[in-house]
Amino acid sequence: APVTAPSLALQYGTPDDDPNVMDFVPETRISVDQVFDKYIAALGGAERLAGMTSFVAKGTYAGYDTGFEEFPVEVFAKAPAQRTWIVSTIDGPSPRVFDGRNGWRAGPDAPAPVVPLTAGNLDLARMEAIVAFPARIKQAFDEWEVGTTFIDDREVQLVQGTRAGQLPLNLYFDAESGLLVRMVRWNLTPVGPVPIQVNYTDYRDVAGVKTPFSWTFTQTHMEMTIHLSEVQPNIPVDAARFARPVPVPR
Repeated sequence: APVTAPSLALQYGTPDDDPNVMDFVPETRISVDQVFDKYIAALGGAERLAGMTSFVAKGTYAGYDTGFEEFPVEVFAKAPAQRTWIVSTIDGPSPRVFDGRNGWRAGPDAPAPVVPLTAGNLDLARMEAIVAFPARIKQAFDEWEVGTTFIDDREVQLVQGTRAGQLPLNLYFDAESGLLVRMVRWNLTPVGPVPIQVNYTDYRDVAGVKTPFSWTFTQTHMEMTIHLSEVQPNIPVDAARFARPVPVPR
């Protein structure tokens, strides 16, 4: 029900600090290079990262669109920035594709047979593909700023990338381990910027490289989680995996 009187608990209580912010006070004691160097080292080092050029993974997908019931998912990725994941739903395959420049969504749950990704959705797909092979992550944006904040009471280093004509992107690295724990990108809508959040957890060793086996996507209209059960590194991936999806009969 609508609240018609002010809340003293809200006025005098502890404010809820949201780490997903566009504007923050830069941290001058930490450099962007220090954060990214620690991240690369935490993953296994530049040499190990360079040795992983592709992977194929299997796992489960669950979200609002499936009633949080788990369905099989396959992931295909190839360096430097190509990635496809395909959910096998009851009504047919539901692919999400990024070919290194363009992206698409298709399947029985899509609003059209094939939906091209644009604006913030395309930028997020690009960054997800880059994070899969992060050796050149610093080149993803023209300028970076560093700040500090907390996620679930753990200190994180916030690195924000900006480029002319685009909304910023935030990357959050655990201050202790150096691993990436969250990525936030915004979409510009008629009511203002709306965030899309991806959390990364359950890092495991794959060919000497720490790899997140769990990704949780949170946005205004739904939440979904991918749990990987296996990741096979350096598996040849057919270029057709990153082509524009074929419309699924409806």
